[in-house]
Amino acid sequence: MTADQQQAKLVLEGLSKQYGNFTALEPTSLTVRNGEFLTLLGPSGSGKTTLLQMVAGLAEPSAGRLLVDGADWTYRPVNERGMGMVFQHYALFPHMTVAENVAFPLQMRKLSAAEVRSRIEETLRKVQLEKFSHRFPKELSGGQQQRVALARCFVFNPNVILMDEPLGALDKALREHMQLEIRRLHKEYATTVIYVTHDQEEALVMSDRICVMNHARVEQLGSPHQIYANPETLFAATFIGHSNVLKGKRDGSDGEFARVRTAGGTFCGRDMSRNQAGEVALVVRPEHMRIGETTSAEFDSVRGRLTDLVYVGVETRLLVALPDDSILTLRHDAAGEIPSIGQEIVTHWPKAAARVVA
Repeated sequence: MTADQQQAKLVLEGLSKQYGNFTALEPTSLTVRNGEFLTLLGPSGSGKTTLLQMVAGLAEPSAGRLLVDGADWTYRPVNERGMGMVFQHYALFPHMTVAENVAFPLQMRKLSAAEVRSRIEETLRKVQLEKFSHRFPKELSGGQQQRVALARCFVFNPNVILMDEPLGALDKALREHMQLEIRRLHKEYATTVIYVTHDQEEALVMSDRICVMNHARVEQLGSPHQIYANPETLFAATFIGHSNVLKGKRDGSDGEFARVRTAGGTFCGRDMSRNQAGEVALVVRPEHMRIGETTSAEFDSVRGRLTDLVYVGVETRLLVALPDDSILTLRHDAAGEIPSIGQEIVTHWPKAAARVVA
């Protein structure tokens, strides 16, 4: 038994979903640790919401099993799972006050009136809505309504909370604030959270681990740092953050590094690819690229022409066109001297910062 399985809250064993000839989720095996914040990250159609719906009991698997605390919950009815759920559309009862909305799951569980009052007061205080308990949803802002939805979910202390794009309807500033609010609540309640989003920054900020999904299957699973620093596939490298991509073919190795022969030259990087045949790509994050010549064997370099500058406050992004028409993006310190557009420049990067993926 692996360490993950020993501390598992949920275990998916070959879980899959078919709708006729359409595959919504390929057979997927995944362990969700007790008390962790796991994010399912991917574009529309990647299978993340389908996976969440099967965990919730809202969709029946075509194959495979779902274990919760070691018990088989594959076909357990949704009303018997006791999981908390938060969605993009808050689903608040418009005819109920904030306090009544939050009380609803407690009353359904037939808690005493005194216990209900105590939990409502405590939870509304944690989401900073204690002064709004008598208001109706229509009298609240979008962010306040979302906090009510969170309070209604956390108030009955579920062992598992499922969230499907809960911040998608909020503006950027409010979304960033709510990310931190949800992180804080997760730590306070120490519950297991499975969170669905297509927002890469949201996933990096909030997660203990990220499950990157594409084309109805898992591309990579790991911590935010592992996913960002060591992507294992081209999709993972380009979906999370920005990567410079130089496509080519394997050309042997250079010590600890794999060599990739591209139209713009031959470069080296750490081999993350599971595929030892066919085309590969060398990916380098913009923050690892620097302007200037280098003679060090620890670096690779390439010559190109500066085509554009993009100013974003703390840095300026330089777009450099290579002879094969590939475009590289460099992050340049706003305090440093910036070359002129049209100027030919050399950019270099550490071989140890490059990754070879398929």
